[in-house]
Amino acid sequence: SSQRDGSVSHENKIKNSIIQIESVDFRFDDSENYIFKNLNLSIQENTHNLILGPNGSGKSTLIGLITGFHIPNSGSIKVGSEKFGYVGPVPLIFTDSLENNLTYGIEDVEIEKDLLLDYLNKLQVFEKIDSDILNIEVSTKSLSSGQMQKISFIRAFLRNPDILFLDEAISNIDKNSIEIILTQIDKFEGTVFNITHNPETFKERNKIFRIEDKKLNELNIKWKNMTYL
Repeated sequence: SSQRDGSVSHENKIKNSIIQIESVDFRFDDSENYIFKNLNLSIQENTHNLILGPNGSGKSTLIGLITGFHIPNSGSIKVGSEKFGYVGPVPLIFTDSLENNLTYGIEDVEIEKDLLLDYLNKLQVFEKIDSDILNIEVSTKSLSSGQMQKISFIRAFLRNPDILFLDEAISNIDKNSIEIILTQIDKFEGTVFNITHNPETFKERNKIFRIEDKKLNELNIKWKNMTYL
């Protein structure tokens, strides 16, 4: 198996950035091919960053490295927090009460019902929202893809994360829902690390990076040229 001499550390404060990746090489144990080679990246705190790249280029693996799920073969990753939120392309929905679905995975805090109702209202998950709605049973059959993805977002926001990882998080959502979710992302006060095939959707972003040649390159582009990505 390949050497894992690299490090991932989650610290309270790093100078000047919230994510710092230095000279990282990474490959999976069962593969000869490196996904990243001499990867360097610095992400500033409280910024919105788009990560672009073709399928299979390692975008999701990058989230795994930053969160410590994968360890680099060499190089170092420093992250200024362990408070992560994650929204992926396929929402996890259980046949259970709406409340249990919203608070899934959040063990350590007691969540007020009012906060849940507030989020359901803000994200317009249902047309009519009253306090009884938290008790209704929901399932993948009873909810639309937009509703399921909004539940995923509420789950992520409830964690009060410092870093919100989005992995194709709005790819299956109807237009109205996208606008509502974008508003909430723009209001989010932490750092957004956003893997997307639809960069033109996100107007309020600070930086755009693209995976090329096993590295991340920052792109300096204006929106009118986005069609070429």
